[in-house]
Amino acid sequence: MPIIKLSLTEEEYQTLESSAKEEKMTVQDYIRFKMLSKRVPTIFEPEEAVRRALSKFAKGEVFTLPDIYGEEWSKLNPRMTGVFGKRFYNYVEPMSEIEFVGMTHDKRRAAYTIK
Repeated sequence: MPIIKLSLTEEEYQTLESSAKEEKMTVQDYIRFKMLSKRVPTIFEPEEAVRRALSKFAKGEVFTLPDIYGEEWSKLNPRMTGVFGKRFYNYVEPMSEIEFVGMTHDKRRAAYTIK
């Protein structure tokens, strides 16, 4: 995968970061969206994942992000799964309904439970 390096001033980066937050995107996703007019499908937003998890799983049941989405998980570009996983983790960390319980046995995915 090609890597592009971009140097910004602190002020430019803060503006970029602020714009990305307004769009509820990571800086990397925001740059990709602005340059290539490509947006990650809206079903892959932390808020949507939480809504689905709360309606799909019972209290104490352990699940991963692919468990939440089922077949739809394959619609997410594989290079974006880790980015989305990190966004979901950061979103649910301060929540009271969903809790991170550790990594799966193969150490590839984060596991969560409904409190």
